[in-house]
Amino acid sequence: MQLAGLESEPSPGPEEALHSDKLEHLLLYRRLRSFSSGATISLIPAVGAILTLLYTFWNNAPPAMIAAWALTQIAQLCVFVMLDRQIDIETASLDEMRRHWRKFLILQGVGSTIYVVIFPYLAQYAQGLEIAVLGIVGTAILCGVLLVHRTAPQAATFHVLTMSPSLLLTAWLIGGAGAWPTMVLIVSFAFALLAAIRAQDRYFVQAARSEVERRENDMTVRMLLNDYEEQSSDWLWTVGPRGNLRDVSAGLAEALGRDEETLEGSPLLDLFQIGEKRDELARHIVERSPFRDLLVKLRVAGELRYWRLSARPRVDGRMSGVARDVTNDKLIEDRVAFMAHYDNLTGLANRYLFNERLRGLAGENRSNGASIALFYLDLDDFKAINDTRGHLVGDRLLREVGTRLEQEIRSEDLVARLGGDEFAVLIETRAGDGLLIERAHRFLSVIRAPYEIEGQLYRVSTSVGVARCIDGDCDADELMRRADLALYAAKEKGRDNLALFEPELDRKARERRQVEADLADALTRGQMRLHYQSIVDLDTGETTGIEALMRWYHPQRGIIPPTEFLPVAEETGMIAAIGEWAIREAISEASAMPGDFRLAINLSPTQVKNPNLVATVAQAIHQHGFAPERVELEITEHVLLDQSDVSRSTLMRLRELGVKIALDDFGTGYSSLGYLRSFPFDRIKIDRVFVEDVVADMHSKAIISSITRLADALGMQTTGEGVENPEQLEMLRKLGVEEAQGFLICRPAPAEDFVPGDPDAEDAALQDPHPGSDFVDYRERRARAVKRRGGKAA
Repeated sequence: MQLAGLESEPSPGPEEALHSDKLEHLLLYRRLRSFSSGATISLIPAVGAILTLLYTFWNNAPPAMIAAWALTQIAQLCVFVMLDRQIDIETASLDEMRRHWRKFLILQGVGSTIYVVIFPYLAQYAQGLEIAVLGIVGTAILCGVLLVHRTAPQAATFHVLTMSPSLLLTAWLIGGAGAWPTMVLIVSFAFALLAAIRAQDRYFVQAARSEVERRENDMTVRMLLNDYEEQSSDWLWTVGPRGNLRDVSAGLAEALGRDEETLEGSPLLDLFQIGEKRDELARHIVERSPFRDLLVKLRVAGELRYWRLSARPRVDGRMSGVARDVTNDKLIEDRVAFMAHYDNLTGLANRYLFNERLRGLAGENRSNGASIALFYLDLDDFKAINDTRGHLVGDRLLREVGTRLEQEIRSEDLVARLGGDEFAVLIETRAGDGLLIERAHRFLSVIRAPYEIEGQLYRVSTSVGVARCIDGDCDADELMRRADLALYAAKEKGRDNLALFEPELDRKARERRQVEADLADALTRGQMRLHYQSIVDLDTGETTGIEALMRWYHPQRGIIPPTEFLPVAEETGMIAAIGEWAIREAISEASAMPGDFRLAINLSPTQVKNPNLVATVAQAIHQHGFAPERVELEITEHVLLDQSDVSRSTLMRLRELGVKIALDDFGTGYSSLGYLRSFPFDRIKIDRVFVEDVVADMHSKAIISSITRLADALGMQTTGEGVENPEQLEMLRKLGVEEAQGFLICRPAPAEDFVPGDPDAEDAALQDPHPGSDFVDYRERRARAVKRRGGKAA
C-alpha cells in the first residue's frame, strides 16, 4: 500500500524528518486503521459488559436508571461505528485525518465518562454475586484499555485516570475501609496500565518513524541507483529465484541491443557463452551465493564482448548486481601480458624476470662452473626527494637512473628495478674483486652525476653491495643474501659507498641472529642481571643515588654489556619484556639496600611508548614499599624526537606518581634546548663525551658551564657521567656540576657485592695520583659524611 503524498515529497533532514507531515500522516493512518479494524471486535465485549450489568442489577437497582445508562452506552457505540464509516483512510488527506482523529478521541472520552458514573451508582445495590460481577466487569473495562485504546494514548490515559477513581470509590462504597487491599490492587493496575500505555505508544511511534525513514532511504537509493546507471558504464540487473531477469532497466537493454519487454523474464544464463565462467554463474544463482567480478563472454550484435558481473542475494529471494563491459580492458590485458616481466615505469626488467634470470644463471653455474656477479643498489634518501619535490620528479629520476645503469652494461647483462628505489645489475663474469669494485665505483659515479629535470638540477647518491658466485659455489638465494649483507655494510659506512661481500659479514650476520635467538630466552633462563653504580654529591661526598645497569650473563660469551644486545632487543621488540623486568628487579633489589638514595633506571624509546609502563612502575613501587620520589627514570632525546603525544603523556603520568625524570646523554642529540622547554625534567645528565676532555679542552668546559647555568635557571639538577680521574672530578665541581658518577667513584657491581656509600667499597677505585690535590679534600668530605651517619652506608 502506498500512502497519498508520502513518497512525492522531498526527503527531509534528520531532525526535520522526526516531526514532518510524513510521520504524522503515517501515525494517523495507522491509528485510524487500528481503530477501524478493531471497531467490530471491541463491540462484542462492550455489548457483553452492558448486557451483563443489565441482567445482574435489573431486579436490584432502578430499572429505568440502568436502561437509560445502557441506551446511552449503546448510542455511543453506534456513533463510533458511524464515524468510522465516514472516512476512507486510504485516500484521506492529512487535515481530514486530523479532524477525524479528534472526533474519535472525544467520542472515546465520552464512552469512558459513561462507564465512570455507573460503577459507584451500582455499588449501593450490590450484594453477594452482584459485587463479584461488578468487580469482574470493572476490571475488564479498566484493563480493556490496552485493546480498545492501544493506538490512542491520550484516550487510554484519560480512561485509566477516570476509571481508577471510579473503581476506588466503588470499592469504598462496598467494603469501606476493609476494602483497602482491593483499592491497592486497583492503584497498582492503574500504574501498570499507564506504563504499558506509554511503552506501547513509544514502540508504535518508533515503528512509524522507522517506516518513514526506510521509505525515504529506499527513495534515495532508487534515485542514486538510477543516477548511477545513467552516468556510468555499469548496468544494474536483477534475477528472480529461478534465474530469470526481472525489472530490466533501459541501460541494460540498450547494452544488450534488445527490448526491455523481450528481456523481461528471460533466463540470464542464455545471454552468455557456454564455458567455465558461465557454469560458475549458474552455480551462484542456484546457491544464491554472492560473487564479485566474474568474467563472462557474450556476443552483442555479432561482436564478442567481455562483462564482469557482481551480485548479492536479497531477502525477497531475488539477486541483484552490477554488470560492466570490460572488453577494452581485457584486450589491453591480453596485449600487454608479455610485458609482465618489465617494470612499467623504467622499462627495466622487474623482480620476476630478474629472479628467473638469476636462477637460470645460478643453475648453469653449478653445472659448468661459471661465475656471476650481482650488484645490489639502493638510492640514498630517495624518499626526501619524493616528499619535497613530488612523485612526478621522483619517477623521472628513477627512469634516468635506470637509463644510466643500462648504458654501463653489456647487452648480455641485466639491469632490473626490484621495487621502489632498489636496482640490481646481474652480470656473468670471472673478473676478480678489483674489477668488480671498479665497476661498482662506476655505478656510484654515474648515479652521483647531477640530473636536470624541468630546468632544475637534482643530485642523488646510492649504496652498492657486491656479491659473486665463483665456480658455482652458491645458488640464487645465497647470492641474493650475500648481496643484501654487502648492501647493509655499505649503508653502515654512510652515503655513496660500496661494500664487497666478505665471510666476515656473514659471520656478523650469523652472530646477530644467534644473539636474537639467545636473547629470546635470556630472561626465562635467568641470565639477565643488574649491576649498580654509585652517584655522589660533589660538595658533601655523600652517595645520593645509584644507577641500575643491565648486564647479560651469557653462558658461553660471559658478561655482555648492554651496548651489544639492547639495540637488538629494541629492533626485535624484546625490549618491552626486558625493560619491564629491569624496572621490577631494580626496585626490588634497591628496596633491600640500606639508605634512602634515589634509584636511576634507564628507559628506551619503545618502553616510553608502551601503555603499560606507568602501571609497571606503580605496581613495583607499591609491591616493595619504595618511595616514588626515590625513583628516577632516565630517557634520551630520542624518546621525544618524534614529538609523540603518547610519550609526553606517559612521562607526565609518571611525574604524577611522584617519579623523577632525567634527560640522559644531554647535548648529543638534535634539539636539546627545545626538549628542556617542552618537558619539565628533574635532572640533566651531562654526557661523558664532554667530561672526557673537560680538563684540557676549553670548549668542553664552556659547554658544561653553560649546561649547569641553564639547569640552575630551570630548577634542574646536573650529573656528570664517565668520571675516570680526579682532575675531571675536581673540574666538574668547579664548573658547578652537582653530582658525578664513573669508574673513579665506583665500578658497577651486582647487588650482592654492591654497598652504596661505603668508602671502603667505593674508594678502592679512587687512587689519587696527585697527593695534596683538591681531590683529597673530596675524599675526606666523603669520609666525614659517612661518619656523620654513624658509619652506615647512605
